[in-house]
Amino acid sequence: MPSILPFRPTRSSMARRQTEFTAWVTPHLEMLYRTARRFTGHPQDAEDLLQELLLRLYQKPATWGKLDNPHTWLIRSLHNLFVDRWRRTRHTPLNNRHNISWDDLLGEADLGIADPERLVYSETLQRQISAALDTLPHDQRAILILHDMVGHTVGELTVLLDLPLGTVKSRLFRARRHLRQIFLTQGTPAGEFRVLFNEMKAT
Repeated sequence: MPSILPFRPTRSSMARRQTEFTAWVTPHLEMLYRTARRFTGHPQDAEDLLQELLLRLYQKPATWGKLDNPHTWLIRSLHNLFVDRWRRTRHTPLNNRHNISWDDLLGEADLGIADPERLVYSETLQRQISAALDTLPHDQRAILILHDMVGHTVGELTVLLDLPLGTVKSRLFRARRHLRQIFLTQGTPAGEFRVLFNEMKAT
């Protein structure tokens, strides 16, 4: 996880400002970093994204401590920055820049599977998910991650991202449809779709 800010204050007034900013943002830092990792698929990219967000927030002291729901505002800011960065660099090969990419992200947690055959299958499924996620447009990928991986409902995402309900549902639907087509082509059993996309969960 990156440091709060990549520079040392040179004046006492700046030191006080950084202390206030650090106190405000620290309770949310782990959540922001984990979400950035899910968005980008790689620790270094997540750190770069989060560092840019922190620098932007630092320049807006009028915002600190004056938000009724800082969690919502911070997630929205991180999402918007992630999508904006992709749009600015969409003509460069951003996807799959790192060999471990989504495989590393999805492999963070211990699968906890004792059956060797099932473990091999689950690891193969992770690699398929990894490759498929990298093919999604970034705005669809962000919605899918926030809903199916982080666990926000569609209603919550309309507030978090300040998007119309129809836009959230449409992006989520298109992302899931795109991934299903990939998995069907690969021969992934249809029963796995409910596991992958939490389709039994109320949205």
